[in-house]
Amino acid sequence: MDWSVFPFDGWYYLWSFWWIKHALVELHTNPFSTDLLLYPQGADLHLVLPMVSGILSIPLQLATNNLILSSNVIILSSLVVSALGMYALAYRVTRNHLAAFLSGYIFAFAPYTLMRVAGHWNMSATWPIPFFVLFLLRFQDTARLRDAVGAGIFWALLTYNWVEYSLDAGTFLGLFVAYWSIVYIQKKEWARLSSHWRGFALIVAVWFVVSSPLLIPVLESMRTGEFFWPPASESYSADLLTFVTPSPLWGPGTAAVLGGQVEPYFHFPVGSIENTAYLGGVPLSLGALAIFAVRRTPHRVLLWAATFLLFAILALGPYLYIDNTKSFSLLGVSFSVPLPYQLYEQIPLAGERRVPARMIVFGIMALSVLAGVGLDLLASWLKPRYKKVVPLAGLIALSLAALEYWNPPVLLEEFPSPPAIFDQIGDEPGDFSVLDVPLGRRSDFDNHGHPTMGPMTNYYQIFHGKAAFGGYIARVDRREFDWILRQPGLNYLACHDECPNPAPSQGDLNPERARQFFRQYRVKYVFLHSVEPGGTGIAFIGEREIRKLDSYLRAVLGLTPIYEDPGLTVYRNPGVE
Repeated sequence: MDWSVFPFDGWYYLWSFWWIKHALVELHTNPFSTDLLLYPQGADLHLVLPMVSGILSIPLQLATNNLILSSNVIILSSLVVSALGMYALAYRVTRNHLAAFLSGYIFAFAPYTLMRVAGHWNMSATWPIPFFVLFLLRFQDTARLRDAVGAGIFWALLTYNWVEYSLDAGTFLGLFVAYWSIVYIQKKEWARLSSHWRGFALIVAVWFVVSSPLLIPVLESMRTGEFFWPPASESYSADLLTFVTPSPLWGPGTAAVLGGQVEPYFHFPVGSIENTAYLGGVPLSLGALAIFAVRRTPHRVLLWAATFLLFAILALGPYLYIDNTKSFSLLGVSFSVPLPYQLYEQIPLAGERRVPARMIVFGIMALSVLAGVGLDLLASWLKPRYKKVVPLAGLIALSLAALEYWNPPVLLEEFPSPPAIFDQIGDEPGDFSVLDVPLGRRSDFDNHGHPTMGPMTNYYQIFHGKAAFGGYIARVDRREFDWILRQPGLNYLACHDECPNPAPSQGDLNPERARQFFRQYRVKYVFLHSVEPGGTGIAFIGEREIRKLDSYLRAVLGLTPIYEDPGLTVYRNPGVE
């Protein structure tokens, strides 16, 4: 699956699963760094690898030799494990199998998560969240240190897959500790309070030790400013209507929009990839019903209600947006509504997350528990007189939730097998590099050269495995990111709005300098692409552009075509053995 409007992330995560296996199994090297992309500078991958999911895919990749099948199995399995984890969590709270089953469905198949399945595989892997919370509850009930260790380990697993969720887990842990500390202080249960704090110190210690190979480099890169982190919390904040607007994938299925301009700031509109988080009428109604259980069983409601409200409010970002605007007018006075996220983002590290809308995932976790409590309460009301109706009520609630969350497979895409020459080049021994043309390097915030070819470089490297000058990495060191624009030959082949580069350098037009560069960096093969992996055309690359690039590769660089089909021409550099 991918987003038809932005397939690049899907290509990147396919590459990341391949790279994790390639680095660990074949190269026996650290997967958090690579020089196969953005060659020769390479890239730091600490912030962008879904490490746990990638490692889990390795046995499947080895058994099937099919990366796409292995990735699909891991993605779908993560939804199932998310449902099982939330079922276990909700059952511990409600002791009601039917209610727990509903909670598991709500959490695993929420529109927020299913939207991410199409391209953000790190964010769709939400399964560590309910297990992390479950072990917290177990520790709070039993004070067993092994449960504290379990919570720390699942927090670490969440960290290795996606650092932003790790920050959210820390926020939830702070709320959890504060809630139970207040409870124990009110009851003057000092021994339990002391045990409570010791256990949570252990949770943090286990998390930090297990996560340190990732955390320490990330903290160091943030300290030195190695990565470019533009302020974007307002652009990536949720609109209030996001929570009550069905996913664009619902019903007959409409592809999500990528983004949009909301004056005077860029803000992702409701229904976009970053602003899809429909909560559903059934979960919200059952969650509201759970409030009636507060007096009888307050701890089954208050913590989860506080968690839901906290994360829903924080997901709204620094200002309240309603229907894609933050400007409101009352009695002729225009105003905007500042929100608590402005305080939250002042907290060290927490404010680095940039995308508050994604915080709703912990709100969905809490709402799932509340919906289970609400269904359990409804069952307790029906049971005395209408016992036989209880299963039917649960089935109706589940059916309505499934209807609300229905997401048909409208974004499936089949990638045809690439030409065999990629595998042949991959099997060729020797230390050499390759070049995808038109050349491009892309990150979340910067782009040099062709905007599509950077991600395409990731995709085709899966098959040949050789060092490539282009690539797509979400977080990069910008200091040498534009290096390709200063090199003879590469600058000409790096196309953006026009192709070839309309401003060639003297080195581009000097055959000896350009050929010397290609010999120095051992560029043995050049791939000239005219279509994307799925077979569609590449933006602003037509027959005229292909002819110009082909002429340059032959006449100036002295390359020889060795393979040609309607979408690809492969050139051999006779100057590199």
